[in-house]
Amino acid sequence: MTNWPIPEGIAGESNLVRVFTRGVRNDNGECPALRAFNSRPGLRSLTRTPYKPPDFENFALATVMQQLDLKEFGHVRGDPPRGRPPHPGLALWAVHAVAKYLSASSTLELAAQMLPDPLHWVEQTTLTSAQPGEPAVYEMRVWGRCYATRDGRVRELRLPRFGVAGAHEREPAEIAMAAHIAAYGGRAEEPGWGEQHDVGEAAVPERVRVVEVGCLDGSTLVLFDGSPHETDAPFKDLAAPRLRTTIDAIKRRPGASCVKCRLSPKCTVLQRLPGILGIEDTTRPRRTLSVTDLRRYENCPTQEHLRRIHLPYDREIEHDRHIRRGHAVHAWLQHLHERSSRRPCTAADVPPNPSDWQIGGWHLTGPEAELGVRLIARHAAVCPLKYADQDVELRIEETLTFLDTESDTLVMAKPDLLYRSSGSWVWRELKSTKHRTPRGGKDILEQYPQAALALILLAERALGGDVRGSRVELEILRPSGPDLELITPNQADRVAKAREVIHSLAAPWHADSVSAPNPGKRCLRCEVAQWCPAPAKPTDTDG
Repeated sequence: MTNWPIPEGIAGESNLVRVFTRGVRNDNGECPALRAFNSRPGLRSLTRTPYKPPDFENFALATVMQQLDLKEFGHVRGDPPRGRPPHPGLALWAVHAVAKYLSASSTLELAAQMLPDPLHWVEQTTLTSAQPGEPAVYEMRVWGRCYATRDGRVRELRLPRFGVAGAHEREPAEIAMAAHIAAYGGRAEEPGWGEQHDVGEAAVPERVRVVEVGCLDGSTLVLFDGSPHETDAPFKDLAAPRLRTTIDAIKRRPGASCVKCRLSPKCTVLQRLPGILGIEDTTRPRRTLSVTDLRRYENCPTQEHLRRIHLPYDREIEHDRHIRRGHAVHAWLQHLHERSSRRPCTAADVPPNPSDWQIGGWHLTGPEAELGVRLIARHAAVCPLKYADQDVELRIEETLTFLDTESDTLVMAKPDLLYRSSGSWVWRELKSTKHRTPRGGKDILEQYPQAALALILLAERALGGDVRGSRVELEILRPSGPDLELITPNQADRVAKAREVIHSLAAPWHADSVSAPNPGKRCLRCEVAQWCPAPAKPTDTDG
């Protein structure tokens, strides 16, 4: 039992706790307190905020589930979300995904015997001994497609996946919880908001299956196949501890989940920086925004939207040989900076085999590997650990989140490295290139808008500390040697230029409500072109 402290600005009944199978995954950057709050559907925020629906459905699998409902039941279960039509690109992908799902389902072992269940599977526990302030009802509910044989002797839960089944391993706790609910859960209609399920009795099946289905290629992977009894130990050992962690969490962590968080109006952890985008318009729906988003949007609004909602993409196109080399160099240097015995990098800290080396998921061979080694060696001359205060922890690849209240946008940044030098924060961005000299003639803040955003945040004193020595360090590794550009928030003209760069990129994105395609030669190198509603129209002038 748990007596979770209700946050300030929240009221309602906390006697009901409900967790879906996905709720036992590692938080992956989500706010733990928000996950605990969302598990209590009877709670509500006392702060009234205007409802600003997103322009399009932002959970792609919701569209797939609705279309499968139509095919299997003739209607969509529950109330469709308000004001959330699918983007035309999502609609194209959903048609593909549904066809692949149905094709894959027909190949499963017991496909001919399985009937779709229109009700939800819910395992419900009522505690008569609950103390005041403690939940009396606990519900665990599966997310996925539910099937059973006519006699109920076999139950099968199918979990749709964006891409390929098994491409990313599901957490054992999630599988254990899914199998357990499939074994012992009752059947229930969708309840009203904040209400508990009216769970009907159901006979315990003899056999339980949990199957992952890849909506990209129609692949399948059996995650569990056994008796109800075989779900007991994994649930107790793996899922139950994670459930307790989920519903008891109080720590707050700003991030992407702040977009729809009902705790955010009173959240003291979410830092507010009004006007960092230079946009005065709070009528648009709240969204996250990063420099990567802005670069994608500048290239093509449809591409940015389809990547934002995590549609499958062609990794070979996105990660060409230059991109792979850049990621590998970056990962190698990050590994060096994370060594337990902190010390500056040297020219000897390079991969042992120059023509074939790997770090993480990045593998380089031949000339690209050799160029990567040269670039890593060049870094030693400007390694930031030479200048970092030894008694302050390095912040490596840490996600920073700020709410621009004038545009109602969550601005997110992920510095390659934050370190303190003489008490001041220094923001290091690392780039690598095969070119020996600068190209293009652009202002460096236009060429690297990550540096522009970093400069704005330092100028806004977003990181605290002694700002007099704060600076942005843009490290560009070249075969001929490193370039290290230093820009400080004390340079008024450079800060003004940074604001101009970010505003010019963010304003069109913020105002856009259609995310229309921008066809051209770029389509030939677009990783989500398969789902684009507009055919490519290359022009002679398009880049």
